Amino acid sequence: MISGVLFDLDGTLIDCVRPMEVAFVDAVEMLGSKITDEGRKNVSKNLHEILIKRSSPYAGAVFLWRIGRFVGLSPFKRLLLMIYAFRRLKEIANNSPLFPGVAPLLSELSNMRLKMGIVTTRSDNEAAFVLRKNSIDQYFSTVITRDDAHRGKPHPDPVLLAMKLLNLKPEETVMVGDMPTDIEAGRSAGTKTIGLLLGIFNKELIGIKPDALASSIQELPQIIKRL
Repeated sequence: MISGVLFDLDGTLIDCVRPMEVAFVDAVEMLGSKITDEGRKNVSKNLHEILIKRSSPYAGAVFLWRIGRFVGLSPFKRLLLMIYAFRRLKEIANNSPLFPGVAPLLSELSNMRLKMGIVTTRSDNEAAFVLRKNSIDQYFSTVITRDDAHRGKPHPDPVLLAMKLLNLKPEETVMVGDMPTDIEAGRSAGTKTIGLLLGIFNKELIGIKPDALASSIQELPQIIKRL
């Protein structure tokens, strides 16, 4: 029986991943380079890599430089892209809303007496800010960020730390996320896993075969009861 739920943050509770992708494409096109379908796939591919490796503070800059070169921007325009898009990315990260239904979901899980925690690649300050801004910080007894574990997802370290702080055993814990790295981290830590099909990682999530898949946040209580 599940006693605790660990959530990823971005793309799972906070609707920011798709807006980030759109912002990158818009920034490139603003500088005079039309993004082809192939280019959009490349943006998506590189965005996958950045979000997976977000523990590096330089990941965003590397991504922007790489995309600028791919679409044929001059070095000067690549610098402009980095300045504009970095600022826009920060705005999206700080101001993106919850996915519809997240607040009622957390209230329902709290009423089910489930322990809840966050496992995110954001920093301590970033995670605390966005949780308070969206008025959901009270639901989580622990928040594990890139500042807390030596190795981030897909390694199990942050999940193991969250379970230790919540006094949970792996077999009574479920990890919920929208990325393959969330599933890999939970699986390596011995937890059950639920993949949320909410963004740009759906194909990869289906391929990695979590214990369950959900197409909306509202499905989680019933899925959790079945695990």
